Amino acid sequence: MKAQLLKHAWLEFSRSPALTRNIVQTIFIGFFALYFILTMVGLAVALRPILEDILPGQDFLLVTGGLIGYYFVMDLLMRYFIQKFPALAVKPYLPLPFKKSSLSHYVLFRSLGSFFNILPLFFLVPFFFKEILPAYPAAALNFALFSIGMVLFNNYLSLGISKYMAARSSWAGIIIIGVMLLFFLEYKGYFSLFEHLKNGVAIILASPLLSAIPLVLTGGIYLFLHRFFKEELYLEKTQSQQNLVGANLAIDWFGRFGDAGKLMDLELKLILRSKRARAYLMTSGLFVLYPLFFVSTGSDLMSSPYLLLMIGLFLTGMVGINHGQILLSWNSLHFDLLMSRGNTIHDIFKAKYYFLALACILFFVISIPYVLLNPKILLYSAVMLLYNLAFSLFSYLFLASYTALRVDPNEGGAMSFDGFGQREKNN
Repeated sequence: MKAQLLKHAWLEFSRSPALTRNIVQTIFIGFFALYFILTMVGLAVALRPILEDILPGQDFLLVTGGLIGYYFVMDLLMRYFIQKFPALAVKPYLPLPFKKSSLSHYVLFRSLGSFFNILPLFFLVPFFFKEILPAYPAAALNFALFSIGMVLFNNYLSLGISKYMAARSSWAGIIIIGVMLLFFLEYKGYFSLFEHLKNGVAIILASPLLSAIPLVLTGGIYLFLHRFFKEELYLEKTQSQQNLVGANLAIDWFGRFGDAGKLMDLELKLILRSKRARAYLMTSGLFVLYPLFFVSTGSDLMSSPYLLLMIGLFLTGMVGINHGQILLSWNSLHFDLLMSRGNTIHDIFKAKYYFLALACILFFVISIPYVLLNPKILLYSAVMLLYNLAFSLFSYLFLASYTALRVDPNEGGAMSFDGFGQREKNN
């Protein structure tokens, strides 16, 4: 049965119209993947001289272990927000007489083919045979167990977080803020994640039993996810869990301002109800913390007018940049309904502009406390606010009038292309 499911997956990939329609995009992504592969292989070959030049006198194995641990922390974060898991691939099989256990194993097994699992091997395999096995034969087995175990552990842990906490979208914001705070504390010198990882990996590599801990944890997470998917893989559940967030919101904040105000209420409801739109809004909100990365004692960066202009642009215009890049595409699924209710394109564009303008003003107000760090931030933010209101928002409206891209706002996230160009009408 698993072989039949894998065959169907290959036929779905090879027969997909997107594979031939977006051939240029496919080639570009292929070159992009090749670049990362060659970078990993080159890093495995040149890592020792680089570290000996940057960190002379330190134990190469300990430093490498710390860097690998640091990579796996970043890898887990990237997987959570970028990696696409094949859980929806089994949805067509739910009405058919397939065992839920087999479908669950298929989802978990197919996730191993992710590029995030393959990419580290182009560094770990040549690095193991070039550096670890000749110079540290006693730790070679421990290194192999730990590295492979961490790749598998990150894969299934990110899958578990993505699926088990799907109904708790607030966790995504907590994770982002926590990780940004952690890296900010390390940047400021209050906390050293690298030192803790280096010491922890050194302890793990000293014992075969400790090196096998990631593999043991991977097995436990696998069994947990297998049981979780068996309980959740029912057609009734997948249908009832769709579009529940904000389904009964009663928002009538702008309705008193006429047709454009009613459309602004609809825009706000769309953002709160749709997965991708909420992710875009959350990403925009995180840029309020952007100036904190440039605040350091004795640094002249915050006195640069170019940097202050960029900070002002991000503080006041990030919602416009994120939400405005596919301005009309947000309404792809119900644009015909908007037009049939007597709304003119002028009303729609006016509502879009007013909504983005209010968002820019709101984020400007939120950024006012940065005047305590540097009074010039408020001045440059005010300048960029006027720039956004007078130019950039009108640019988004102009470009949107020539865009025919269809987008499903209920699919994907801030860094995913799921749902783009889907549900096109067949002639």
